[in-house]
Amino acid sequence: MIALSVATCFAVSLPTLASAAPAGGGEINTEERAMKAYNDGKAAYDAGDYSEALQLFLEAQSLYPSPVFHYNVGLCQEALENWEQAIISYEAYLRSYKSAFGEDPEDKVNTENKIERIEKQIELDKAEAEAEANQKPEPQIIIQPPPEDDKPEPKPGRGLLITGGVLTGVGVGVAVAGGAIFGSRAANISGQLTDVYEGGNPERVTLDQARTLDSDGRSAQLNQVLMISIGGAVALTGVALLAVGLVKKKKAGGAEATVTPTAGPEGAGLVIRGRF
Repeated sequence: MIALSVATCFAVSLPTLASAAPAGGGEINTEERAMKAYNDGKAAYDAGDYSEALQLFLEAQSLYPSPVFHYNVGLCQEALENWEQAIISYEAYLRSYKSAFGEDPEDKVNTENKIERIEKQIELDKAEAEAEANQKPEPQIIIQPPPEDDKPEPKPGRGLLITGGVLTGVGVGVAVAGGAIFGSRAANISGQLTDVYEGGNPERVTLDQARTLDSDGRSAQLNQVLMISIGGAVALTGVALLAVGLVKKKKAGGAEATVTPTAGPEGAGLVIRGRF
């Protein structure tokens, strides 16, 4: 075994690594690969490229599960303001260090202070987000019916009512189904990555697989937002068409309907009652 004691910019030393190469040679030395990823990660961190440094430290961790790498991953996550993941990595560092060496690390107090500071930052961010949300006025939908043509329509508002009903149903379906499907996928991927960060890795996820999972998770989150946004926009368009159709129908004497706004714990919307 070759002892590697390399001082890092994080005041932590790389522990002894065991070579995974067979005695006959011919295989890439695991120790050298871990060391290279580790040193490249240090260089990227010092240069301010925290995303690249994070990937390199995760690579080193996949080659050799050292408590040091948990700490370095936590530093990168903190620099990227991924607060929850930073806490997970710091706590994994404290647990794995004591498990590996039978004692707490010298920087235990400093690490615990980091965790406490990040937890306060999370609470502060939540409070600011809530305050900002409370300051925003409720959106108002103002529907202005188009000017009536000089020539009356044979069936005023009928086409608008049909189109509006279809668009409203499609929009709600897209938002609910798309949001649920992609949201569930993003949550599952997040859970798998959390296991990798904590060093458990029960499914033996490789670095390349972890990167793919991370990319898939981000895509799922983006798709979830897009589906909800698109579905909501389509549904609002449908409601607007329904309202315009009702106005036309009522003016022609062919509809008796009321549109009532409603709100509840599960959301808000419009209730349309009447004869079309």
